[in-house]
Amino acid sequence: MARLYPEGTPVQVLDYTEQTEPVIQEVMSGKEQREKTILIVEDDEDLGALILEALQQESFYMGVRYRTLLAIDGMEALGIIEETFPDLFLLDYYLPRINGLDLYDRMHAMETLSQVPTIFMSANPPFKELRKRNLLSIRKPFNLRELLDTIENALAVQKKDGD
Repeated sequence: MARLYPEGTPVQVLDYTEQTEPVIQEVMSGKEQREKTILIVEDDEDLGALILEALQQESFYMGVRYRTLLAIDGMEALGIIEETFPDLFLLDYYLPRINGLDLYDRMHAMETLSQVPTIFMSANPPFKELRKRNLLSIRKPFNLRELLDTIENALAVQKKDGD
């Protein structure tokens, strides 16, 4: 769905939640399927699509069904969270219209989102600010396996804290 904002900037929200194929469902039938919503905010649409695809493939092997949402800027992400409660935020730091750190601060100021884990992705992350907020980060370019492991660990810590 593309929308035109007053500045004339086209913005897309992509929901890559797909039904698993029957063969995969048979393989996964012995594992509990839990859905986790991950909001990815990344202005590089190619990188965003790569992460979405990797999370979909990973979900087949990990017994977790990821509902992955992609916003290409912070303002779009704020619109998404009005309708969806993510289990994890994966944020680029350098975003158009509002940077990732300001977006994080706005989202975590909301009581319902204050405990949602966040992972920052950036070639030059603001380490001092991330440390102040006790946030995870991963440097671009990153190893895809490292990103997937970081996501899995952040979600596992969230589950453990919620028990």
